[in-house]
Amino acid sequence: MNTNEVAKEIGVSSKTIQRWVKLLHIPVARNELGHYEFHEDIVLLLKQVKQQMSEGVLLQEIRLPFHEETAHQLAPAVETDAQAQRMEVLEQQVNLLIQQKSEVPAVEQRLQELERTLAKKADEGVSYQLLQHRREIEDLTASLEQLTNIVKQLSTVKEDKDVPRTEIKKKRVLFPLFHSFR
Repeated sequence: MNTNEVAKEIGVSSKTIQRWVKLLHIPVARNELGHYEFHEDIVLLLKQVKQQMSEGVLLQEIRLPFHEETAHQLAPAVETDAQAQRMEVLEQQVNLLIQQKSEVPAVEQRLQELERTLAKKADEGVSYQLLQHRREIEDLTASLEQLTNIVKQLSTVKEDKDVPRTEIKKKRVLFPLFHSFR
């Protein structure tokens, strides 16, 4: 029987049953989830507790006789081999978690170092690219200046040579035309 069933049968709350079991050190077996499992003998003991309390006996003064059958109920509470193995596995898992927890700061520190290294490498890559672009721009600027100077030189040379000849040609071409009409 579970705690609620026993409480209904005796006529008290489940919390009262749990308090009696703890304060009177009544040996009650527990299931794999840790819940109380009451044997009929234990239920009879709890009924005796209720009867003594209704007679005015204080809870601390109640003395209960434990029978062989009550002691027999403790047998399921004794660890079996499967439970012992399960406990060992759980202890190993707890130890592993504790070990992993202690390794977390080292892993975090290593991760931060890797992030710093990666950021440094990225900065170096960007700096190199910027320098390369700057060199290319300087080379292009120098080439553009050279081309601009060449164009200026060619335009001034052409202006010097072309202007007088065109004026002369115009005069020569026009001069004979005017003389022919006279």
